[in-house]
Amino acid sequence: MNKIISFLCLSVLFAFILVGCSSNAEKSNGEGGGAEPTTIQLGHALSEGTPAAELINEMAANVEEQTEGRVAFKVFPNSQLGSEVEMLEQIKLGTMGSGAIMIGSMQNLNKTMAIEDLPYMWADAEHARAAYDGEFGEYLGNVMKEEGMTKIGYLEWGFRHITNNKKPIVKPEDMEGVSIRVAETELRVDTFEEVGALPTVMAFSELYGALQQGTVDAQENPLSNIVAAKFDEVQEYLSLSGHFYNTVMMVVDTDVWEKISAEDQEIILAEADRISKEVRTVNDSKEQEYIDTLEERGMKVNDNVDKKAFREAMLPVYDKWEKEVFGSELMDIYRAASGY
Repeated sequence: MNKIISFLCLSVLFAFILVGCSSNAEKSNGEGGGAEPTTIQLGHALSEGTPAAELINEMAANVEEQTEGRVAFKVFPNSQLGSEVEMLEQIKLGTMGSGAIMIGSMQNLNKTMAIEDLPYMWADAEHARAAYDGEFGEYLGNVMKEEGMTKIGYLEWGFRHITNNKKPIVKPEDMEGVSIRVAETELRVDTFEEVGALPTVMAFSELYGALQQGTVDAQENPLSNIVAAKFDEVQEYLSLSGHFYNTVMMVVDTDVWEKISAEDQEIILAEADRISKEVRTVNDSKEQEYIDTLEERGMKVNDNVDKKAFREAMLPVYDKWEKEVFGSELMDIYRAASGY
């Protein structure tokens, strides 16, 4: 009899455990039901203190607040998780959830993305911005979709300018024999070789030391990065060449993205769109401030670069890369938006 009673008690207890487990499972999978938060590593190579880097931090904080902790981006700036190429590989492998990566660096996954590195692509910033907001930006987003990454937005990094320790750069001939650091992109190497420069591929994290030691004579970056990285300490001349226009694509591993609820996806997309617009406003307002800061720090700034001559000297890379990589469809979309 005692055995029967004990068996019945255990049966009732087991039934309660099953009900409890079922209830917890339903609760964790239901709306706002205590599900484990999704924490996503977001890596980028942007220097801390730049507008784009600060806005990424702001987006991360707002997303966590607005989703009530259901989604949290843990941001790793300044190449803490590796170079842009290494971070892309980590996202591709699923060991990192998201990144804010220069479009040109994405060519290591799909060479089409090298198109950002065509020199003097846009007549002005307005044409570039409209292109990324439109069909051109949509096309590039779809390319990365095929690589397993979902685009959530773009961040303007800006026009790149040349600094060096030899002389002001005014015309293409001034680049003859100048050793200049470039990022890990084949098209940038081709572009500078067109004007007789000696491009050296080097990670950004190694650049300051290389300039200090004279390993390379020159480098090229947006004004915000030149200020943040304090290149004025190791470079004498700044030439406002504006030869490349850089944009950062913010992407999330599609497998991770699809696990996020539609409601929270909308919150993330809205925040990404907000900072995409805000970074442009900040960049415009700070451009002269950056120049003034660098002059105050002792740099010699020249704004008389013959951009028309530079563009003409570098144009041969357009034909080569259209034939070998980009194709006419993408280049036609670009040309329609370029302003030229």
